[in-house]
Amino acid sequence: MRRTLALLATLLLTGGLTLVAQTPALAAPARANGVANPVIFIHGWSPDGNADCDAYWSAVTPVFTDTGWTGDLTTFGYYSGNTNCDIMYNGDTTSTSIKTVGRALANEIYHRYSTKGVKVDVVGHSMGGLVIRSALTEVAKGTTGYPPYVYVEDVVTLGTPHAGATFAGWCSLTLWLQCKEMQAGSSFLSGLASRPQSAMGTDWTVVSSFDDGDVDAASGVAMSAQHKIQYDDGLDHTELRTATGSYLARYWHTATADGWSSWGTRVGPIRWARNACYYQTST
Repeated sequence: MRRTLALLATLLLTGGLTLVAQTPALAAPARANGVANPVIFIHGWSPDGNADCDAYWSAVTPVFTDTGWTGDLTTFGYYSGNTNCDIMYNGDTTSTSIKTVGRALANEIYHRYSTKGVKVDVVGHSMGGLVIRSALTEVAKGTTGYPPYVYVEDVVTLGTPHAGATFAGWCSLTLWLQCKEMQAGSSFLSGLASRPQSAMGTDWTVVSSFDDGDVDAASGVAMSAQHKIQYDDGLDHTELRTATGSYLARYWHTATADGWSSWGTRVGPIRWARNACYYQTST
């Protein structure tokens, strides 16, 4: 009997320790509109494993700073050939799983921000949107190697292949694992949560273009996001992160439940990303 009680006590103690480890040390930050959140920018796939983060986001960050954003604007890089990235996951190549990159991102967010009770916003272009979607999926599942929680208030994806990339068919014939994972119907894409949430909840905005030759308009909004925006005004894959000005677009919000809006001249994708990060919900 004593051995049984001792075993039960050990199990309870172990379980209690596990619960403590998975419980945020600080209460989740409040959801609120504002310009103070740190924003993490994640670049997309590159066949040569190179990306200059400053150049990649050169048209985006001024839209935040010029409209009074006070939170840090931080770039995340994951290729060994990256330059000018604020946070680097070193040694990654196009044959490294997107899930592995997502794990590195999740742990960076956790140690740099979440453990201090700081919430962040994330903007991902192309494959970068899959990196954060994978990160939040696996954190929510409690997957080994991921942090116990993260605080991500808003996510914006620009031209992200949520249902597969048009170029992934040919490049998946190579040894590039990331291409195989971005192919429509891949086990990686099938394993992503439809709308993964962080410990404080996460508001998703997904943006696509009918003139994107790399990620078609349907794939770019193919997840259960609260907000969807589509452009039909000549914006290609790159221009979703470089174009300023106003363009022909339509939007869809879960809160209104009225389906897609009519087409009209609206702010461009960069400004829409900034607005989505500002509002706790971009309705």
